[in-house]
Order: sequence, then structure tokens, then C-alpha cells
Amino acid sequence: MNKTFHVAGPELWEEIEQLPNDQHPAIVFNSHITGLAVARNLGKEGIPVIALDRDGRAYGLQSKYANIAAYCPNPLVDEDGFIQLLIDIGKRLPKKGVLFPSNDEWVFAVLRNQDQLNAYYFIPFSELETVERILNKRTLYKESERLGIPIPKTWYPEEGELTHVPFPCIVKPVEQRSFYDAFQVKVFEVHSQDELTDVLKKTNGHEVVIQEVIGESLSDFYSLCSYVSPKGEAKGVFVGQKLEQYPLSFGTGCLVRSAYRQEIVDAGIHILHTLGYHGISEAEFIYDKRDQTYKLLDLNTRTWKWIGLPVAAGIPLPLLAYLEAIGKEAPTYGRQKEPLKWVYFHDYYRLKQEGGSGGTTGHLTDDELSAIVRGQLPTETLVDAVFDQDDSNPGVQLIKNGYGDQYVCPC
Repeated sequence: MNKTFHVAGPELWEEIEQLPNDQHPAIVFNSHITGLAVARNLGKEGIPVIALDRDGRAYGLQSKYANIAAYCPNPLVDEDGFIQLLIDIGKRLPKKGVLFPSNDEWVFAVLRNQDQLNAYYFIPFSELETVERILNKRTLYKESERLGIPIPKTWYPEEGELTHVPFPCIVKPVEQRSFYDAFQVKVFEVHSQDELTDVLKKTNGHEVVIQEVIGESLSDFYSLCSYVSPKGEAKGVFVGQKLEQYPLSFGTGCLVRSAYRQEIVDAGIHILHTLGYHGISEAEFIYDKRDQTYKLLDLNTRTWKWIGLPVAAGIPLPLLAYLEAIGKEAPTYGRQKEPLKWVYFHDYYRLKQEGGSGGTTGHLTDDELSAIVRGQLPTETLVDAVFDQDDSNPGVQLIKNGYGDQYVCPC
């Protein structure tokens, strides 16, 4: 049965005022796959969760671990309205809340308005200047080069000659959101000098970098997932390996596995310390067989789509961030569980239906497919992003979302 989905008003205020007065609530937004994983991690610890989303079809709004589910404005369209809603909620919370934004635009909206929000919320990650510096690809790559952290060969168009760029290569934005809004792609793949010239003209007005293409399959992509405390302590670290993604070209992971690599942990934590970042983050690397190194591709200063995997592997990153935010000393967690796979079956099935594959051997086995069909996942070895016997309503919502216009995850 669908849960009640509130809009701002008396009924929502009344529910908020009835939350337990002895705990700090977590406010999670958006509440698609990422927010669902955060709500489940915190809710299972008895922490009250308010789940917000701009679309009532978001899976996390239906989770039994969301004490309250409510509509919120999209900060890309109405940032003032979104911040006002957070203030209105904050004024009615029995105790100061903890904010968990799940996309860059939500992070930036919170940080741009931090002075207004500090009275009502703890913000469990670094300030705006640090986050902007990290999410700026030029700054990130220049700092990585200075520290001796390997990156793919990178060219900066404003610095001069581009005749030695290898093809194929990719043109990627220094700042992701405005680029995606303009072109509806994350990067442009380029195969010739003429095509590079055309793409640079097309993207004029957007600062970009050019990078060589390395890696032979999706399984060369790894991520360090971590929580670093304000004191600079790495309280929890996890390494995941991408096996499949959807869409196949420059999509997001739909099948990922636990795969610890110490050199990735060392490089990722080193650059986080150097840049002064604290909070949850995902540092993306790619393995280069030519020199047997892991090269840094990106750094996300927020929760991300498959954060449910480190949680299932015994590294509860949202819980660590929550505890530190409210002033409790979070424990330092040990080694992640292996083997363990995470799948967003909805996208995995679409990938296979369209005949796509990342050229890996990491497909779901027949036994794993059977477990998904039966609704009896072997949680020690396989977890799904949405389907869960313990919390079934989000899976029902996923199915219902296919009845009409497709719900598109903004992650």
C-alpha cells in the first residue's frame, strides 16, 4: 500500500512535530536509489528519516524506513522554494536535523544557503569553497599531477597546442551540471582532429579538458568510497569495481562488486586529505594495463547511486556521517566483505534487453537471477538497489513506475 505523500502544509508540519524528541532526524533528498539506500541504512538504526523528492514516484518515498515522505521543489528550478521548505521543516523539528543531499545540485543548494540552514541542521561535509575546488576538473587534475597521483593524459585547450592529442579521446566539462543541461551528455567522444575542432567550437563558453581514453572494459573502473571525519580520519573505506553500466556509453553502474585495492585507498585518501575534504565521497579510478597503475578520473563529494553496496559490505558510510555530525565519535570500520555484488536490476535488465555489455565476465548467474525472481536474495553475496524482502514497497513502486510515463532518475 502506498504511503501518504505530503506537500508543504499543516499535515506535514503535524507529522514532523510528532517525531521522537530524543533523536536528530535525517533529511534525505532526492529519494530515488541513492536516497533509498541512505534511508535504509539510517532507519535500521532507529534514526528518524524524512525523505524528500521532486517526483512522487521516487522509490525511497515508499520505504518503511522513511518516517515521513514529502514533495520538495527541484533546486535547479526553484532553489529559493527548496531552501524555504528546509527552513520550514527545520523550525518544526524536535531536534536539529542532519542533511543528506544525493546529487551535486542538492549539495550546492545546501552550501550556498548554509548560513540560513545552520540554525536547524548539521551539514556533514565540507564547505562550499572546498567542494567547488574538488568538483572543478581542472583544479582536481592539476592538484593530482602536483601530488604525483596518476591521471589519464590530460590537455587544457586554453593552454595551447593540441596536435598531439591521441584519438579516440574525450572532451569533458570542468563543471558537469551546466554542460549536461546544455548538451544532454556527460562527455563527447572524439575520433579525429577535425571532430575535435568542431566539438571545441560547439562547447565554446564551457570550460573543458581533453583526456586520452584508457581501459579495455568496464571492469577496469574502480571507486574508493569513504567517509573522512572533520579531523581527517578515514573512518570507513570501501573499494568497488564496476561490471556493467546503463546506458552502455558513459552510463552509471548497474552491476558493481566489492573489490578491495589498497593502492586505490592510499591514493584516494591522500588527495582527500590534501584538498581538505571531509564527509562521504566517491573517488573514481581506472586501471591502465600499460603501466599497471590506477588513474584518478573523478571525485564526487556526496552519496552516489550504489552507496548501498558499501553499506551491505559492512561499511555504513551514511551512519558514520550521521554520528559524527551530531557529535558522537563514530567507530573506525575494518575490511569490507567480499565477495558481494550490488545490482540495480531494472537497468541491468534494460542493458541486456538492448544487447549491451561492458565486455566483462561479471554477469549475474542463473542462480542469482533465480534469487531475484523469487525475491530471496542471498544478502551475503548479492543485494539489489530496490528489491528487498525487508522493505518491499519500493519494489512495488518500481514496477508501477513502468505503467505510464517512465520515471527517470536524476542521478
